[in-house]
Amino acid sequence: MEAVLAVAVVVAVGLGDAPAGIAGPAAAVTALLVAQLAVVRPRLNRRSDRILAGEELPRSRSHPWYVALEILKAGTLVALGVSLLTV
Repeated sequence: MEAVLAVAVVVAVGLGDAPAGIAGPAAAVTALLVAQLAVVRPRLNRRSDRILAGEELPRSRSHPWYVALEILKAGTLVALGVSLLTV
């Protein structure tokens, strides 16, 4: 659902005449989402599959990255919302 909403935002910003204060945070939040979906989440999925198969693994190094990206994404969404309120 997050990806669908991101596409909707990108299309709306791309088709409209969005100022840089809107386009910048929209691009940033989209890039953060892509990083989560394309880089970190596949690693976490492979790890969870291995754990479910009974394998003992050390602590995940990918999970803190996912959390950090999520925190950055939330902050960027707040910045985008504030930017939209000032337009």
